[in-house]
Amino acid sequence: MRFVWGAAALSLGLAGPALAGSVKASSELKDADGVKHPASNAFDGLLNTGWAEAATGGGSGSWIEVSLDRPTEVAAVSIWPGNLSKGERSLKEFGRPVTVTVALIGGPEPVSTQVRLPELEKTGPTRVDIPVVGTAKTVRITMDDADPGYVFNDTFIAEIAVNFNVGTPAPEVAKVADWVASAAGQKAAAADKDTIVGLFDRISASQFGDDEALDQLIVRASDGAPAVRAQAARTVPYGFRVHAIPPDFVAVDALLKLKDSNAIPAIQMAALRTTGKDSRTLALKAEMFEAYQEMVGGGRRNIPAWGIEGWEHGALRSFGEPMPAQVDRFGDLYVADVANNRVQRFGSRGIADKWFGHAEADITNVWIDGTRKYYASGSRPGRGAGELTIPLDIAMIPGKDADGFAVVDASKRVSLWDEAGNPTLSWDVRSDVRLDDGVGGEAYVEYVKGKLVVFWAGDAFVYSLEGEELATWEIEDGVPNGTVAFKNGKLGLVFGDSLIQYTIDGFRYGTIVHDELGEGFENWDVTLDERGKLWAVTDHGYVFKFKKPGKLDFSIPISDYSLGRPRLAAVDDFVFVVDDDKILRIDALETKARIEQEEADAAAGAKE
Repeated sequence: MRFVWGAAALSLGLAGPALAGSVKASSELKDADGVKHPASNAFDGLLNTGWAEAATGGGSGSWIEVSLDRPTEVAAVSIWPGNLSKGERSLKEFGRPVTVTVALIGGPEPVSTQVRLPELEKTGPTRVDIPVVGTAKTVRITMDDADPGYVFNDTFIAEIAVNFNVGTPAPEVAKVADWVASAAGQKAAAADKDTIVGLFDRISASQFGDDEALDQLIVRASDGAPAVRAQAARTVPYGFRVHAIPPDFVAVDALLKLKDSNAIPAIQMAALRTTGKDSRTLALKAEMFEAYQEMVGGGRRNIPAWGIEGWEHGALRSFGEPMPAQVDRFGDLYVADVANNRVQRFGSRGIADKWFGHAEADITNVWIDGTRKYYASGSRPGRGAGELTIPLDIAMIPGKDADGFAVVDASKRVSLWDEAGNPTLSWDVRSDVRLDDGVGGEAYVEYVKGKLVVFWAGDAFVYSLEGEELATWEIEDGVPNGTVAFKNGKLGLVFGDSLIQYTIDGFRYGTIVHDELGEGFENWDVTLDERGKLWAVTDHGYVFKFKKPGKLDFSIPISDYSLGRPRLAAVDDFVFVVDDDKILRIDALETKARIEQEEADAAAGAKE
């Protein structure tokens, strides 16, 4: 770890930093085990310790501050919120600040800013760098609002630093770096390396590992080498100590070689106590480590019928994206398993009996708009024959004895499979548009009387089944949120709460579904059953069957909770709703009859 402060910091024109400091807080917790969590823990440079408030009511209004010995130019204040002693586990178990106010006190003019922190239970351990510029003799952080922990209400802040990611640290930080480079520092580093090698060997030699040795490596990786920590504690003032303590990179490497999932929080902590390239590299290693651990052992063997979140065969993974589905002539359900880079076929009992994509699972970070956090994927993404990269929609292609299918994926690729399930052909969509994630889908494919129509953002492309581009046209209404192909060769495109009819060559006929679905929904989908009847599902948990487009037959509730981005398939009056990484299978006529009987019984009871 190299310390590069001087020139960059001085170019900001900031005055000299304070040389010493003191800390205090509105209250300090002494927990049930008698362990104290004083204010000084938030300025000791260590992420495994932290300050916890002791006020009644979960910490809202509690404050902590560091007083500097002389006015100091501040460019930013960094906060490591929550209890990070056991990574995500302790972060969720204890209270977490939600909104904080950072105040600079003692300068010519008081300066303050209020910031809403990320949702830590979703992001995991995080460092929040808060720009706040001014002169201060005291820096105070007030917790305006806090979330209780899943187990404890006590709210923690692990660490606070002044000018960590920008500005000028205390001059003693550079002195620690000089000591690390000195003969004494190098001797300490060599001894530390020997200790780490010994700890690694102890763990490797034991059949069941060595918890004590692992804990020592974890502390070194997340909170630095003991000799460096001691040097910083002796010489660096409060508010700047975390600047002076880099992760112990030898310990980090040892943990990565051990591949123990218990070490993941330590790698995350190491990333949070660095900036720039070091931080990005460590964060990437933590992501890959976490994804690798999910795949260790081959995954779960008993996946419930109709799916569950995961990467194993029969599991589904969407990361919140819609997962389109289609039914073939035999009633089997094909699902575009988006983040698993495959299509899965589910039989009548809800068991995945076949999958299409690369044969091997893998760790990947490919995503709709480029990349995302590394994750375990049921199939390796790729562009080879039979491979998929984030399948976004699927269309059945009728054959003589069975159905084939087409898939459009995020790599702008259309792929075809024949009746026997063999890949036959693929080609690229001729578009420069890059799709976005989190918007409910922007790419679709429909089979229309011997042709394929691919919708990519706001454009439509018409292809022969040999991949020849026959036509292209701009969609008048913009980017659809769903599509359906009618038996007469026309297309239905979802926009807002309406279904608009188009011809295959782009002529807009007009709205055919609008008020029939009611109000209060945002996301919905449409499909045709084997008889050509139109069905719809909305995110408020209702399925609708139409006698014909625009004329409703009946509607039924299918869920007592709101859906996310549901996708729909239907056959023989059974509907399949794919949402939240699982499949809901509903007998629509049986459900309709049951609801009508319950209503009749209720009416009869009211008369009595």
